[in-house]
Amino acid sequence: MTTAPLRSVHLAARVTTLLARTFPEYVPGVVHEGFRVESLDTAEPRRMFVRWHGGTPTRPVWTHGPALGREQYKAQILEVLTRNGYAVTSVPGRMDVFVDDKPHEISGPRFAPVLSDIPIGPPWLVMDLWTRTHSATANTEEEAAGTAMEHERQHTVTEARIVTHQKLWDFLKRADEVLGDGLTWLRREVSDGGEYGSVLRFDRLDAVVAVANALRRGDEVTSSGRMVAYPLPHGRGTAQWVPKSAAPAVGYFPRWPWTETVGQAITLLIDAGLPPVRYGEEIGGGGVMCEGDGFLVSPENGVGVHLDTIGAGGAGASDRAAEVLRAAGWRVEADTEWPGWYSAFPPGA
Repeated sequence: MTTAPLRSVHLAARVTTLLARTFPEYVPGVVHEGFRVESLDTAEPRRMFVRWHGGTPTRPVWTHGPALGREQYKAQILEVLTRNGYAVTSVPGRMDVFVDDKPHEISGPRFAPVLSDIPIGPPWLVMDLWTRTHSATANTEEEAAGTAMEHERQHTVTEARIVTHQKLWDFLKRADEVLGDGLTWLRREVSDGGEYGSVLRFDRLDAVVAVANALRRGDEVTSSGRMVAYPLPHGRGTAQWVPKSAAPAVGYFPRWPWTETVGQAITLLIDAGLPPVRYGEEIGGGGVMCEGDGFLVSPENGVGVHLDTIGAGGAGASDRAAEVLRAAGWRVEADTEWPGWYSAFPPGA
C-alpha cells in the first residue's frame, strides 16, 4: 500500500483486508497479478483507488481493444466494495475504482454538475461528492445535471438492494422508473372519506422501496402528473408520493397571474413572520401539490390582492395577515360572505 497520512492509511488497510478475502494482493516483485490500494494525491484526505496490476488481456494488445479480464476484476471489486458499505466510483475509460467511507450525513445529493478545471476535454464534470472524483463528463450544464440525476437514481437502486430482501429486487428498477427524477419525496395519505393526512418528507430511497413493495403486492400503482399513488393495505385509503419541488411557488398559486402588487403583499407578510403557502409539482387534473400550509395571495381587479389561508391556522392567520397590511398603509376590506377572506389595496390604489 502507498504510504499516506493516518486517515488514508486506515481506509487503505480496511479496504485491503476486505478485498484480500476474495482477490490476490499485488506485491511488486513477489505477486505479479492482483489488486493494490493506491493514491496519487499529496493532500489529506487523499483520494484512494483500487487498481488491478498484471494479468493477461483476453485479446491481443495490438488490437487496442479493452483488457476484458481486468474489466471483469474491476466489476467484481465494485460489487464487493458496494455490498460492504463503501462509496465507490468507476471513472469512464479507466480501470481504477475510487473508494471512500460513506459520509455520516447522506441525505443530500451525492452527484453534482461542476465546471471542469481540466484545460482539454468537455467543460462539465459530474462529480461524486463522496469519493471526490468525477463519474462522467458533459458538454453543457443541463447535460451534466441530467447525468447526475441518472447516477443518483442508479445509486438509490443499488442502496435499496443492499437494505432489502432479494424478493424485492426485481421490483426496485420498476419503482425507480415509475417515480422518475427527484431526490426528496413528499408522502401523504388520503382516507376513503377524502381527508388528507399530514405531508411527510422522505429520501428517495424510502419512496423507491415503498413503491416497489406496492408493485410486489400487485397493487394498482398509478401516475397523475408527478404524483404516484397506490392503495394502502387493509382499506386505509391511498398513499401518494410527489417529488419535492426545487422551486415551489411561495405565497401564491402557480396557475394564477402574477402582479407587482402580489409580490409586494407577499414580501410584507413574510417579513412579518407569517408562513406562506408553498405549491410544488403538478399532480394531474389541474392540481398542484401543497407542500406547506400558509397564507395565499392572489391578484384582484388588477390593482389589489385577495388574502386567504390554506390549511392549518384558518381565519386567525388571515386576520393577522390583514393586520400586517393595514399597518403598512394598505386598505383592507373583509369579505362579507366568506369569513377570513380579505381584499387589500396598496397605498394610493
